[in-house]
Amino acid sequence: MKNYRTFALKELLAQRVTSILILLAVILSTMMTAVIGQSAGVLSAMRQQQAIVLGGNKYITLVQMNEKQVAALQNDPRLSFVGEYVTLGSTELNSALTLGLNEYHEDVTDIYPSHARLKSGRLPKAPMEITLPEDVLQYLGFSGELGDTISLSLSKALRHGVELSSYNFTADFILAGITESNYLNYTFGTISGMVGPGTAEALLPDNYIYYNVDIRTFNKKTFQETINDLVSSLSIHELDTLYNVTYLEALGIRYDTEKEDTELSGQGFSFVLAAGIMVGLLLLLAAGLVIYNILKIAVSQRIKQYGTLRAIGGEKGQLYFLVAAQVLLLCAIGIPVGLLLGTLSAKGILTTATGLLSPEIFLVQNTDELNRLIAENSSGKGIFLLVSAVITLLFALTAAIPAARYAAKVSPTVAMAGRNIKVKRRNRKAKKIRSFEAFYARLNLKRNRGRTAITILSLVMSITVFIALQGFTALLNAASGIEANRLGDYSIVNETIGFSPDTLTAMTQNEMVQSVAAIRFSMYLPDTSNRITEIEVGFELQPGETFQIAGLNHPYLSRFTDGWLSAEDFKRVMAGEACIVRNPIAISYGDAEVSHSNFETGQTISIAGKELPIIATLDGYAGYVGISNSGFTNGIQVIVSDHLYSELTGISEYNEMLPALADGADRKTFDSVIAQLCQTVPGTTYLSYEETDRQLAESFEQIQLLAWGLILFVGLIGLLNIINTVYTNIHTRVAEIGMQRAIGMSSGSLFKVFLWEGAYYGLFAAIIGSIAGYICTIFVEAATTNVIRLTAVPVIPIAEATVLAIGACLLATCIPLRRISRMSIVDSIEAVE
Repeated sequence: MKNYRTFALKELLAQRVTSILILLAVILSTMMTAVIGQSAGVLSAMRQQQAIVLGGNKYITLVQMNEKQVAALQNDPRLSFVGEYVTLGSTELNSALTLGLNEYHEDVTDIYPSHARLKSGRLPKAPMEITLPEDVLQYLGFSGELGDTISLSLSKALRHGVELSSYNFTADFILAGITESNYLNYTFGTISGMVGPGTAEALLPDNYIYYNVDIRTFNKKTFQETINDLVSSLSIHELDTLYNVTYLEALGIRYDTEKEDTELSGQGFSFVLAAGIMVGLLLLLAAGLVIYNILKIAVSQRIKQYGTLRAIGGEKGQLYFLVAAQVLLLCAIGIPVGLLLGTLSAKGILTTATGLLSPEIFLVQNTDELNRLIAENSSGKGIFLLVSAVITLLFALTAAIPAARYAAKVSPTVAMAGRNIKVKRRNRKAKKIRSFEAFYARLNLKRNRGRTAITILSLVMSITVFIALQGFTALLNAASGIEANRLGDYSIVNETIGFSPDTLTAMTQNEMVQSVAAIRFSMYLPDTSNRITEIEVGFELQPGETFQIAGLNHPYLSRFTDGWLSAEDFKRVMAGEACIVRNPIAISYGDAEVSHSNFETGQTISIAGKELPIIATLDGYAGYVGISNSGFTNGIQVIVSDHLYSELTGISEYNEMLPALADGADRKTFDSVIAQLCQTVPGTTYLSYEETDRQLAESFEQIQLLAWGLILFVGLIGLLNIINTVYTNIHTRVAEIGMQRAIGMSSGSLFKVFLWEGAYYGLFAAIIGSIAGYICTIFVEAATTNVIRLTAVPVIPIAEATVLAIGACLLATCIPLRRISRMSIVDSIEAVE
C-alpha cells in the first residue's frame, strides 16, 4: 500500500455491495437536485405564462396619462418596456358584462395574448375597424360576417369610474376579425375588444383622449422604488396605478401592498421561498441519511481493521481521510452520472408528459411553441449544475463525518479485541408471545436503536417530502386569487322587481346547491342641495357623492369579511347591531382636493332614525359591494345584514343571488332551473361561470401535470432510498442469519421475521412522516394565505405515502432475503461482504 488513497480504492473494490449502495445513493441525490432544478425552471415559466394570460405581460399600468407623461416614461432608462393604449369607451352587454373597446399602440399579441387569439379574420389596422370575441357577437345578436358593419352605443367617463362627466356616442365599425372567447373576463365583468389605430382620435373629443401605459422595469429588485419615483415626479394619482398582481406574484417581485387594494399580497413570496427551501432540504436530508446509515454500518463491520491500523501507527486524521476518500471517489463517479441522468430525465419526462395533451391547455398556440418553452427552461445551465454538484458533495461528506469520527475515536485495544458491543438486559414482565416472528422483529429493532432510528428517519424524510410536494403545487397556481374572489358558480340578477325571500329560500333548499350568497342593494342620489330625500340620514353628502346601502345575507357577508373581521364583530353585524362603512374617494380638481365625507371606526351613523355603531371602515374601491359587475360608484356605502336592510329601507327583495353548486351537481339540470326562474320573474338575467371554471382549471392543469411528474419522480427516488437502506441493514446481518438457520430456524420463519421488521419500519416511518408532512403542509398553506394556521389533514397523500412506504419496505426485505436464503449455512456464517 503506497498511501491511504490507494487503500481507500482497494476498500471500495473489496466491499462491492456497500460501494454500490453508496454510489446509488449519490447518483439518486444528484438526480434529485438536477431534476428539481430543471423542473422548477419549467414550472416557474409555466406559472408566469399563466399569469400573462390572466393579467397581461406587464408589471403595472398607469392610467389616464397625457402625452407629456407618456413621453417621459418612454425616455426613462429604468423601464424595459413602455406600451400604451387608448380606451375608446364601453357598452353594457347585460347586467353582468360590459364590453370595453381599446385602441392598442403596443404589440397586443405579446402584452395581452388572450385578447388576440384569432378565430377568423385579422386584428384591426385602420380607423373604425374592430375585432371582437366570439361570445360578444353572440351577446350583441350579430349574425353578419367579416366586413359587415356593427353599430355600438358607447360611453366614456373621465376619472377612476367616478362619474364626474362622461361622453356618450354611437359609431359604426367594420368587423375585421373575430377572436376566441375568453371566459376569464366574466369574473371581472369586462370583456375587451380592439379597434384600429386612429379610431379614438376620430370619435372622441380631445379632453377625453388619454393613455393607459403598460410598464415593465429592467431591475425587478428596485421595481417599487422605480414606481414610487415615477408617481412622485410625474404627479400620478395613487388610484391611477394598477398593479398586475398575478404576474408580480409569479415573478416574485415585491411590491407595496399598501398601494394595492387586493387580497393577494406580495409578502407571500417569502413563504413560497421558505416552503421551497424546506422541501429541498428534506430531499437532501433523505439522501444524506441513506449515505450515513450505509457508511455507519460499513465502518462498524470493519472496526477491527481500523483498530489494527491505529495499533500500527495510524493517526485519527488518516482514518478520517480514509473514510472521506471513499466517499469522494464514489462522488467523483456518481455526481457526473447523476447530473447527466437528472438533466435528461427532467427534459424527457416533461416533454413526454406534455406531448400527450393539447397545447391549448398549456396556454400556447401549438406544440412547437410548447416544446420551445420547455427547452428554454429545462436546458442544463452550467451554474445550476455546478451548485447541484456542490450541494450533493457537501451533504455526502457531512453524512460521512459521523462514521469517520466513530472509526477514529475507537481504542485500538478494544477494537482488536472485538468488545465493541455491549448487551444490556432489562427486567421484563412475562407476557404471552402471540407471534414469535413479530416479537423477534421488535427485539431486533430494539437491539440497535441508533441504526433503527436512522433507518426510520430516512424513510420519514421521503414520506414528508412526498406529502409536502403535493401541497406545494397549490403555490404554483397564479389563478388562485381569481378563483377565491368569486362568490358562486352563477350570478342571477334582477335590478327591477328583485327576488322575494321565498325565492331565495327555494334556491337554497335545492339539492344541487351548496350555498347561496345574496345581496339587497339601494343607491340614493342627492338633490341639487346634496341632500337625500328618499331616506332619512343624519349627515350631508359632499359634492360628487352618493349614498348606498348594501344588505348581505350570511354566506355573502361571511366571504366578504373573511380574514379581517372578528367572529364577535361578525355576529354583531349579522344581528343588526352594527354596520361597516366604506368611505368615498377624495376627488381632485387639478391640485385642489374637494372635501369628502369620512367616517371612522367607533363612530355612529344615523339611517332611517336608527343609530348604528360603525364596527369597521373601508377605503378605496377594490372589493366594492355592488350588483354583479356593475362597477364602482363613488359615495358613502353602508354594509349591513339583509334583515337590517329591510328594516331601514322597507325593501325585502334581493337584487342578486350567487348560488354555489354542490359537488357532482348537474349544471345542465340547474340551467333549466334558472331558465324557469327567468320566465317566472320578469327582468331576470343570469351568467354562468362554467366556462370560466373550465379555463381556470385548464390554466392550472398544465402546472399540476408537470408538478405531479416531479412528485412521482421524487417519490420513486424516495422508494429507492428505502430499498437502499433496508437492503443494507439486512445484507450486513448475513452471518447472523446463517447462525439462526444453523440452530433450527426455518426459511419461512426467517422470512416472516424480516418482513415484520420491514412492516414496522414502514409503519413507524409513516406515522412520523405523516405528522411531519402535515406540519410542512401548514407552512405550504401559509405561503398561499400568509397566515400560519391549522389546515385540513391531507388524508389521501398520507394514505398513499403510508401504502408506498410499507410496500417498499416489504419489497426491500424480500429482494436480499431471497438470495440469502439460498446460501448454505456455512457460507452465510463466513460471509464478509
